[in-house]
Amino acid sequence: MSKRFIRKDVLEKVRTLSAFDYLRNYAPDLLVKNGRTDYYHRDHDSLHFSNGKWYWWSQGKGGTSALDYLIIVEGYEFKDACNYLSELMNVSEPVTTYYHPKPIKPFELPVKDKNNDLVIRYLCEIRKIDKDIVDDFISKGMIYQSANFKNAVFVGYDKDKPAYAFKRSIFKNFKLDHAGSNKAFSFNYTNKNSNELHVFEAAIDLLSYMTLLKMDEIDYTEFNYLSLAGASDKIASKSEADIPIALKAYLERNPNIKTIIFHLDNDEVGIGATSKIISILNSKYPCIDEHPTSYKDVNEELIHKNSLLSTFF
Repeated sequence: MSKRFIRKDVLEKVRTLSAFDYLRNYAPDLLVKNGRTDYYHRDHDSLHFSNGKWYWWSQGKGGTSALDYLIIVEGYEFKDACNYLSELMNVSEPVTTYYHPKPIKPFELPVKDKNNDLVIRYLCEIRKIDKDIVDDFISKGMIYQSANFKNAVFVGYDKDKPAYAFKRSIFKNFKLDHAGSNKAFSFNYTNKNSNELHVFEAAIDLLSYMTLLKMDEIDYTEFNYLSLAGASDKIASKSEADIPIALKAYLERNPNIKTIIFHLDNDEVGIGATSKIISILNSKYPCIDEHPTSYKDVNEELIHKNSLLSTFF
């Protein structure tokens, strides 16, 4: 077979191989079981495989075929990926997995509770976030209390339509993206007249920073804010395609942004993620690392400052 050109029959054959079957047959040590039919990638814990499809949550990329997997995840050139898969399949015919496809459901928010009392108490009394700020987000449909489990729900919108929801327990350390959420529209606050974006790992840190600004008599509405809904320092390359999908999509939707200020957590993952993202973006945007140096995260800084003020007043 010519290495310069891919014959039609070869291309058709390699396209029949799914990413999951490629790994299961030729690199099984890279698959980690995560339920009855779900798996994740050993080296990329946000890369999941289920029912014949794969999705890389931290990057917002996915597909079905092994060919796409090798190009997107492993960085192969198209012809090299085709030749590699063809040679593997000629040496050892892969065993194919068959699936019963699940119907695709439209995204639906968790059912709202009859009131938001417990969530307001949690955010304002325990997390020390300013009540006017919380009330403002509630009025916009961006924060509410779920009927089931009384979780705090933080909502992101695609224009006027809910597209993302992050659930945070107010009783224990449970936090999770709601099923079907599109991380490209994670929780944010946008001011089209501002060119400054503040980036956080979590919605609570975002709200905490707004509160800190208000305490310093700074108008927090003058800036843009984005929650990444988590952070990962497992960024393999220095390509703009490898930055978190929440940030990448936000920048694409908001060309007014000129400066990015990062307030990720003061831990190994947060500091590592900040460093890697800045190394990718700093040729295009002035980037500043303002992670809290004396506290674990922005909310811990707010709680500490609040306790100091209550001591003196």
